[in-house]
Amino acid sequence: MTDRVAAELERHFQASEFQADHDLVFAHPYTGHPLDDSKLRKRFKEALGRAGLRSVRFHDLRHTFGTHCASAGVPLRTLQEWLGHRDFTTTLIYADYAPNPHEAELVEQAFRLPDPQRVAPEVLP
Repeated sequence: MTDRVAAELERHFQASEFQADHDLVFAHPYTGHPLDDSKLRKRFKEALGRAGLRSVRFHDLRHTFGTHCASAGVPLRTLQEWLGHRDFTTTLIYADYAPNPHEAELVEQAFRLPDPQRVAPEVLP
């Protein structure tokens, strides 16, 4: 867990009346019971609209997290644990977003400008 997430969860915890070990982290603020999923989805859609974002499913946040982590180079085995996938083939969905460590180097080599001291003068403009 990142420090930023831990700090936000601590702030949320300190503001909550429900701080027992068995209490939910995200619960109804007055009852401590589970949030109504239909109301949660409705508030999520409204928040997307206010932010000027396109409509997505709440579950798409999970896929976005997985995609961003894979594209940032998080090992797929680690991502499997974070996402809670039992079957590694489920995590392989994100493999297309995981960069090959040598790809950037290959592209850099392909487009590297020639060293003017090593190129024959007739090749240079």
